[in-house]
Amino acid sequence: MPSRPVVRLRVPGTRGHLFFFRKMVEYPDRSVEPGTLVDVVDRTGADAGTGFYNPDSEITIRLISTRREESDAFIDDRLKAAVAMRHDLLKLPEVTEAYRVCHAEGDGLTGLIVDRLGPVIVAQLWSRGWFVRREALRTSLKALFPNTQIRLVADERACENEGFEPPDEAPPDPVLVAEHGVQFRVNFATGHKTGFFCDQRENRRVVAGLSAGRSVLDLCCYTGGFAVSAAKAGAKKVVGVDLDEDALETAKKNGKVNKVAVEWKHGDVFDIMRKMPQPSEFDVVVLDPAKLARNQLELAKARRAYYDLNRLAFSVVARGGVLVTCSCSGLVGEPEFLEIVREAARTSNREYRVFRIAGAAPDHPVSTLYPEGRYLKAVFGVVV
Repeated sequence: MPSRPVVRLRVPGTRGHLFFFRKMVEYPDRSVEPGTLVDVVDRTGADAGTGFYNPDSEITIRLISTRREESDAFIDDRLKAAVAMRHDLLKLPEVTEAYRVCHAEGDGLTGLIVDRLGPVIVAQLWSRGWFVRREALRTSLKALFPNTQIRLVADERACENEGFEPPDEAPPDPVLVAEHGVQFRVNFATGHKTGFFCDQRENRRVVAGLSAGRSVLDLCCYTGGFAVSAAKAGAKKVVGVDLDEDALETAKKNGKVNKVAVEWKHGDVFDIMRKMPQPSEFDVVVLDPAKLARNQLELAKARRAYYDLNRLAFSVVARGGVLVTCSCSGLVGEPEFLEIVREAARTSNREYRVFRIAGAAPDHPVSTLYPEGRYLKAVFGVVV
């Protein structure tokens, strides 16, 4: 068994969660470097697991295992198991070149997101522990995906909270990836997070199945995932709207590479919806805004924004049309989001007949020890 530092909790180690916050941990041991892999014991001295320790972070301990691991090899074993799930169980390479290889807590590797985007593997580091182990991680990913380029990135807010600098790596050249027969351009220099949102893959497929012969409005379209998928499926008219000019440039290229006609509009979706006829000509409306609540302080504002967005979206859907409304704010749970949508429908004097409630694609598993991992909500319903 490796000689790891031991960190003691002030609380029982069986709280049913992978995070222990600063107030739950005994006075920080400054002899242990932030980001060190440690063994954790609870206040009685019983083993609580193995995880990353960072006394500079509010999340002081992030468990990777709920038992004391005999060697660090378990990390590579977890990565191999995550890849096997995508390849052997889900068989994702048969339908897409863009998929999530590791979904942090959902794959037993808290704080680590890994996406495969064609010939590029992008690992997003959400904790200082992974930053400390970044070269070992790069080596492990290269062994699993030998013919790919490995890129490490980190969110600025995560760096600030965890106390490390983002990896200084030049972005790879843009690549094309295929998904259910649709091609998408991934621009690593301007794309958000890892560069592409794999989580909406199955929801894009469902929207495409609803779109043949119909008019489609894709609000907050980003790089045109829903819009291009709908147009490729035979929609008679597609409009995509976003405020991000860089994203719209990529969306335009996605339309061209798929040889489909989409009308792209640059602007604020609030303003654009307010100026539209009510109800409009659109048979299918997709509303997929970026995350509106990144922390508790932003939650009240996010609730109001979701309400306002959905109220306007209900007003522009054609009678008998479909509204697909989404939220990727994990702090807004599914019951609360459904209640916001219900209230928005009521004040718009529309009835919403929900026929599908979905989440992220299956390469985004959710652990019972981290229910917050179920962040994405996608609600499909007929508006009358």
